[in-house]
Amino acid sequence: MDREDATLIILAGGESRRMGRPKHLLPTPCGCLIEHLAGRLGDCFTEILVVGRDLDLSIDGLRVVEDARPEQSPLVGIHGGLTAATTDLSFVVACDLPFAKPTLVRRILSAASDVDIAVPVVRGYLEPLFAAYRRSALDTIAETLDRGILKVTACYDRLRIREVPEIEVRRYDPDLASFVNLNVPEQLHLLARL
Repeated sequence: MDREDATLIILAGGESRRMGRPKHLLPTPCGCLIEHLAGRLGDCFTEILVVGRDLDLSIDGLRVVEDARPEQSPLVGIHGGLTAATTDLSFVVACDLPFAKPTLVRRILSAASDVDIAVPVVRGYLEPLFAAYRRSALDTIAETLDRGILKVTACYDRLRIREVPEIEVRRYDPDLASFVNLNVPEQLHLLARL
């Protein structure tokens, strides 16, 4: 599988209140959840960044980027990741999406060829934490945060967006497994499927 000239940005922030422990360190058959995602998707990318706050994480081949802004929002992580990335194009994935399909990731990356953001639409909702972002989105993201707005999609109306419709998403991920996120301990049994 050829590597894209792109960066994988794994968002590992968040308080994990409902899970009761840091999600990025949840154990899987392939190491912690971060190691699993890096192994599952890493072959698609030239570099892998893990973005968060006080992560205390050291994994070969991964660069840890500390959130540089005080606000708590995935948008802060996206901003930090895009700032630190050495490529123009990045793919952002939340660390609690263990079933992310590499073929779908590649499709979304290809949809970002001439836009700032390519984002899938699943069950009628945008999935901004499983989307491709270009460096050209950085200033608008920073302006959004500077205005105290933390919702990830709040900046979308000022950027060139391509939505990847669910019918197309399902061609690469028929069961939408890529969008199954782990929020509570009762879901941990799902990791046995990896």
